[in-house]
Amino acid sequence: MKSKKDIRKEILDKRNGLIKDEVVGKSIRITDKLTSFEKFKDSRIIMAYMDFKNEVMTGFLTEHCLKLGKTLAFPLIESFQGIKKICAYEPKDHTNGLKPGTFGILEPVGELSRKIDPKEIDMVIVPGVAFDTKGNRIGYGAGYYDVFLKEVKDGCLKVGIAFELQVIENIPKEEHDVSLDAIVTESRVVLIKDF
Repeated sequence: MKSKKDIRKEILDKRNGLIKDEVVGKSIRITDKLTSFEKFKDSRIIMAYMDFKNEVMTGFLTEHCLKLGKTLAFPLIESFQGIKKICAYEPKDHTNGLKPGTFGILEPVGELSRKIDPKEIDMVIVPGVAFDTKGNRIGYGAGYYDVFLKEVKDGCLKVGIAFELQVIENIPKEEHDVSLDAIVTESRVVLIKDF
């Protein structure tokens, strides 16, 4: 079996090869599949992420959530020490409430956002580099989401969104890794756990 490092490089190379039109079209299809998911409709507070470097674009999801009146939270990563706090994304902050963070990824401005307790979150949209159909994922290697996902309430749905090219047969799982409940790509929804 390949190492996580080798898988990460291989999948990032493939994902970075996607042209903008492909990323946009596939991201729209992923958003449509995710937002038609019954558990999405039932979720009041959703944590998403701001896309970066050819990740699934989350702007379509953000717009949809705000139109439906859902509370939308984004991770605020501080000082390379993991996800310290979750701040709610308020529509009034769409322009001024985000700034480049630790890795140049947009994140909430703490003083312009309301802090959300992880136990309040109903669904977490989890980024990643690679996924398998057993709910395992490879992130960027820092472990931020593995730490954070252990803090959410029981019943919080953990959903990976990815392009189909990011889904592989098998990912090596380590003791600290947290499994996902579902994966949504442009061509399918993979349910790992019964709901």
